[in-house]
Amino acid sequence: MLRRLSVPLCTALVAGIPVAGSAQEDAAASSPTLTWSGYELENVGRPDGVSVTEIDGREVLTVKRTGVMLTGAEFSEGVIELDIAFDDFRGFGGLMWHVNETRSEYFYLRKHKSGLPDAGQYSPVRNGLTSWQIYTDRNAIAPFAFTQEGWNRFKLVVQGDRADIYFNGSAEPVLHIPDLASDAGSGGIGFRASGPNGEIRISNFSQRPLRAGEGIVGTAATDRAAPDGVIEAWSVSQRFDENVIDGAMMLPVELEALETLGTLAVEPFGIADISRLAGPEDNLDSVLVSTRITSDAARNVRFRFGYSDRLRLFLNGELVFDGSAGWRSRDFFFLGTIGFNDAVVLDLEEGENVLVAAVSETFGGWGFAGAIDDDDGLVIAP
Repeated sequence: MLRRLSVPLCTALVAGIPVAGSAQEDAAASSPTLTWSGYELENVGRPDGVSVTEIDGREVLTVKRTGVMLTGAEFSEGVIELDIAFDDFRGFGGLMWHVNETRSEYFYLRKHKSGLPDAGQYSPVRNGLTSWQIYTDRNAIAPFAFTQEGWNRFKLVVQGDRADIYFNGSAEPVLHIPDLASDAGSGGIGFRASGPNGEIRISNFSQRPLRAGEGIVGTAATDRAAPDGVIEAWSVSQRFDENVIDGAMMLPVELEALETLGTLAVEPFGIADISRLAGPEDNLDSVLVSTRITSDAARNVRFRFGYSDRLRLFLNGELVFDGSAGWRSRDFFFLGTIGFNDAVVLDLEEGENVLVAAVSETFGGWGFAGAIDDDDGLVIAP
């Protein structure tokens, strides 16, 4: 099982890129320093995954199943432009910006999916975890069309907390990002490639400030909104080993004593992104996400929810749901994206009821969401 290490992004990689072991780190440390486009390169993964060559008069950076940082490059707002090339085998790769310890913004292309609805995707990275299973609306994905026979031109415009992405000379942004959700604001620049055939080539890179009259022109999509009755904030516990909860019919007593990491507000579309507070580590891949429901009378209510990757749901200490919805957990094509697609009936007692979701993560987005359609007579608070 692949797990993520919550350590600085500059020394470990996330979302499907192997983390260097000590032997690899020693090899990387002894490798000669590479320079490209005026920057020294910091390889943050596979020591053999970064190279610089000249192709048809271009200085080309190749990134293969690893990540690389441009040492000394700092970016807050402005324009980044580059050419990118790749083959059509299954893999992923793109640009990181506002890289800041374990946080960054990330846009990548699914290089085998030209023209398909999810050919390009934006995701924040927080605590070393890429949340692509959570950011799945038209503010995060778009049908980028590209060639695998030559170079594609990429242009990113960032102003404040928003971004527009232009591609292959498009007159309008192919993707508008209305909220750069890592909230880093500024930071480093790098590239990342992952997946079984994750290899990208970059040339003609530049960054510059915004010019007079230049800025954001895209508008936010409205294809996704939080449903009625969404629970807007949750209490999140310290992390623990999923083995503690596996097979439990009642909430284990030892978990009730866990301290809280904090109260987590949901994103505008109703999902709590747990990576805002923590990322999973070996043997620390689960948290309790909880709230208190005070009812003015005993009643049954329909609770709609979504999660990733695995969930055990407890009401007043008793198990009411146990499920798995991680990437490929159900079939080869199952993505594990999060929505309000499951439901259970909660048998509420008069007075206070405690709803606890034990949510476990492997990769792709650590999230939970819940809504009660008919919340009359209920007070819900973490």
